[in-house]
Amino acid sequence: MSNTFCFSGPEGLKSTEHPIVFIHGTGMDHTVWTLPIRYFLRKKRNILGIDLPGHGRSKGKLLQTIPAMAEWLIDYLDTLNINEFSVVGHSMGSLIALETAALAQKRVVNLVLVGTAFPMEVSDALLEYAKNDNPEAIDILTFMGYSNPGRLGRNTNPGIWMTGSTKKLLEKSDKGVIYQDLKACAEYGSGLESAKKISSNTLLILGKKDFLTPPFKANDLIKSFNKPLVKEIADSGHSLMMESPNTVLDYLIEIL
Repeated sequence: MSNTFCFSGPEGLKSTEHPIVFIHGTGMDHTVWTLPIRYFLRKKRNILGIDLPGHGRSKGKLLQTIPAMAEWLIDYLDTLNINEFSVVGHSMGSLIALETAALAQKRVVNLVLVGTAFPMEVSDALLEYAKNDNPEAIDILTFMGYSNPGRLGRNTNPGIWMTGSTKKLLEKSDKGVIYQDLKACAEYGSGLESAKKISSNTLLILGKKDFLTPPFKANDLIKSFNKPLVKEIADSGHSLMMESPNTVLDYLIEIL
């Protein structure tokens, strides 16, 4: 666990009382959560922006499955003596958050799944590109990660090059990371069973123009939860924190 990088603000984690845990998606790191992390830190909330093993600034061996990632996360929180927490995950991170909430039912207060689906299918072509570290994998994930206007640069926050930021993060990932992450998403099979176990407050934030995890792909998951809140952002694709950062933050504030 000493190889794990976790951002908790410039002064570090001040308290173990009910932190918000943010989990990134495939090939990403904690920086995809910059806006909500900054907001909640200013509100004096305890924050854990996790870089999963082998991602971002965290060292260590890549974890092979979504359940393994969830178990690792719980073990990591145990080392910090954290009992209750809220967990927020995007894409692959949403599956990790889901499985974490199922494994630690009495400890998770709020669960937020952003850009989620079950099953989270991955095309054979994309897996093959990623397996061979072909740059096409990064191009596909970047292109498919945004709505059509988003690909052309539409952004309500001036000065942010959305697709460029996503591509740069993916390019920074080590060899094999993108493939292993995609493979873990494709092979995860216990989502519906896990959702049925969860009693925490649950929110799903979906993009209506999401080409990677379109909202209808979350229907079975939604039905498996006990009265979840579901928010759809009309003009956003899969990279919701980039395309609609303020709307995502507003929804997070409502539940967290």
